[in-house]
Amino acid sequence: MTSSLTVRRIPLLGALIAMQLVLGSLLSIQLLLTKISFAFIIIGLTARLFSPLVTAGSSAISYLLGMLLFPKFTFFPGFILTAFLTGLVFGYAFQHQTSLTRILIANFIVVFILNLFLNSLWLHLMYLTPWSVLLTTRLIQEVVTYVCYSVILIALFKIPILNQLTARFK
Repeated sequence: MTSSLTVRRIPLLGALIAMQLVLGSLLSIQLLLTKISFAFIIIGLTARLFSPLVTAGSSAISYLLGMLLFPKFTFFPGFILTAFLTGLVFGYAFQHQTSLTRILIANFIVVFILNLFLNSLWLHLMYLTPWSVLLTTRLIQEVVTYVCYSVILIALFKIPILNQLTARFK
């Protein structure tokens, strides 16, 4: 990678982290047991432009900055791990190509394994909420989230100008 390309990538990554921070912290709805956010759109774009580890790191940094600057609930480091793993999953899924299968599988892993089970574990450890309450209340919301994530990312990755820009940037 040439140094001029690297110099252009660093400010872009900073801008993507800032957009993820705004969508994840300021323009999200935080309920006691769940959070509705559109930061996944920026994570998907970051995954198209950068490596999986950079995507994972930027997701974790964005979440940490969001918790430090705009706290909405008690800080728990497990949620940073979830943000890191979300970036890693999207990074590996969207690094080389984005197909319908990759989008659906990545969203399934993020929504049902990371968001539903791992975040429920963090909430259980924080608030001692029974598993039955956590899983039943969050399952319906995560099914809706899966459909929304999938439809939005499929539509996003079909935008021709976005595909041209990401191909040219790489």
